[in-house]
Amino acid sequence: MTHRESPARRCRTRYKPLHVSTPGARVMDVAVLTFEGLPQLDAFDASLLPALAALGVEARPVVWDDPAMDWKTVRLALVRNTWDSHLRRDAFVAWADKVGRLTQLHNPAPVLRWNTHKHYLRELEEKGVLVTPTTWVRKGDTLDVGELALRHSWDAVVLKPAVSAGALKTHVFPRAEAPAATARLAELTREGDVMVQPYLTAFETEGERSYVFFDGVLSHAVRRPPTLLDAPRGFSEPTAFTPEDAAELRLAESVLEAVGRPLLYARVDVATDNAGQSRLQELEATEPRLFLSLDAGAADRLARAIVAKL
Repeated sequence: MTHRESPARRCRTRYKPLHVSTPGARVMDVAVLTFEGLPQLDAFDASLLPALAALGVEARPVVWDDPAMDWKTVRLALVRNTWDSHLRRDAFVAWADKVGRLTQLHNPAPVLRWNTHKHYLRELEEKGVLVTPTTWVRKGDTLDVGELALRHSWDAVVLKPAVSAGALKTHVFPRAEAPAATARLAELTREGDVMVQPYLTAFETEGERSYVFFDGVLSHAVRRPPTLLDAPRGFSEPTAFTPEDAAELRLAESVLEAVGRPLLYARVDVATDNAGQSRLQELEATEPRLFLSLDAGAADRLARAIVAKL
């Protein structure tokens, strides 16, 4: 794959660690943030640590909500595998606000707050991004799913909480089971806002295409099977691919342009709708799996983008 050159990629010299004068404290260059259930990072992304070390950068995994952590002793905090953040969103965004005042946080706290509620998709759609059609149901409200599906000619619907990850509490119902879908929607909206979307049958054969960007520059692309474990699938493991669909790549790039603020890392997830049109599924700018191990140069590219921030 050919990559556009960025300032991060033009950085060819070894990083010389800088230190702050915090009496009695040992300074760490980069804290790579994870959660208590995965203290040594996800296997797909663990190669970032040796890539940073090769550039002379001290980096180690840190549990994001470790109460003993002194964030003033960290030059840069990188959100990576904080995979319980959606379960405690209020606590997570409050933590991000605090840490962002003490050190350099990526992605920044305002991005994390914005991206952890899927209403950001509505904002992107209003800016012209092609997003999977979505009906938004606020907490405490409900609607007749059967009537909605009939009106839009949806053969099946997806119910998804607006604050979620990893297909948690995500449900697929055929239109014939609309009463059950309406009942489940009422259960979900008692807890929070919910999205109702058409089920995209292309998931079963194509999965999703994930375009991974570092500092606004495309690094690599990965084809991923459906997140729902019980969904039919044409393949079972994520695989790297070379983007050849210029229109779809342009869609991915348009998502970052619509964000209107710099992102150190971002994963743009795209799928084919039931009319054959590529559409944005998610912009993962909080804690996406970046699949660094599936592209030989990906870890180095991310490491150099981090060094450019230091």
